[in-house]
Amino acid sequence: MGFQDDWMMRQIEMMTRFVANVVFGRKDSEVQYEIVGNVDDSDSLTFTDVLHLELMKKIREGNYCEAEDMLFENMEYSDKYIQLSSDFYQRLNSLTDAQLEAGGFSRDEVYEGYLEIMARLGVPVDVFGQADRSEY
Repeated sequence: MGFQDDWMMRQIEMMTRFVANVVFGRKDSEVQYEIVGNVDDSDSLTFTDVLHLELMKKIREGNYCEAEDMLFENMEYSDKYIQLSSDFYQRLNSLTDAQLEAGGFSRDEVYEGYLEIMARLGVPVDVFGQADRSEY
């Protein structure tokens, strides 16, 4: 893992901690999606519950691009969607570079995707203007 990838991993971790603290008032460093409904009763699952389960399946299969496309295509403006999106990118960020590459994804795409979806959801995670990494 190179310096830039390590830097990006830390930036993603800092952004997710920011969301955990500011949006959800949590002192922990992770935002984990919490299923509202009962997994055994599909009628009780919310839209974001179902999407979360589908995203987790795509991640297990290594279909990171498809999962990210699904995340953007189904976006809704809610705290649950912010939670879902943060959880998704944290999971991708925890993968090795080799795992991401095998799934046709890169650490840079994790970073850029998280910045973009949070911006669309109205959560300014790039509070220090770090999105332009041209000097790194």
